[in-house]
Amino acid sequence: MKKLSILVVMAVAFLLSGAAEAKGLKIGVVNMQRAVSETKEGKDAEANLMKMKKNLEAELNRKLKEFYKEQEELQKAMAILKEDEKRKRLGEAKKKFEALQKRYLGAERELMKKKTEVMMKLSQKLGKVIQGIAKKDGYDYIFNNAAVLWAPRHTDLTNQVIRIYNGGK
Repeated sequence: MKKLSILVVMAVAFLLSGAAEAKGLKIGVVNMQRAVSETKEGKDAEANLMKMKKNLEAELNRKLKEFYKEQEELQKAMAILKEDEKRKRLGEAKKKFEALQKRYLGAERELMKKKTEVMMKLSQKLGKVIQGIAKKDGYDYIFNNAAVLWAPRHTDLTNQVIRIYNGGK
């Protein structure tokens, strides 16, 4: 993996260097992360994810509050409970707490999965816009700027990609 990364960086450096320009190559870069987050669809998706996160947090906080209330009641009752009943109730409390932990981790995974799905879908759509720009404007290569250590400012096509994606020309 490390060797592949080094090769990609070297290839990009070559392409962005004067040697590439001497051969007449036209190269651009796009900040895909910014493009995804600044498109209207990306902003809407982010708002939906935040709403989903708040709803999940509210649900978990409500359940956690209930759990702590039950724990307080259990602590008060511990002095009068028989050993068998104490063990049983403590075991039940432990199972409830583990279920809460499992739900919390499940909610985190659910959010990450949804975010990944949204990012992939938007990235694919943005890829089509980028291909259109490459064909229309005669670009030989357009790279994600995450793979580029440095590029001249005039090669950054991010604003153009966002504008076209959002319906502007």
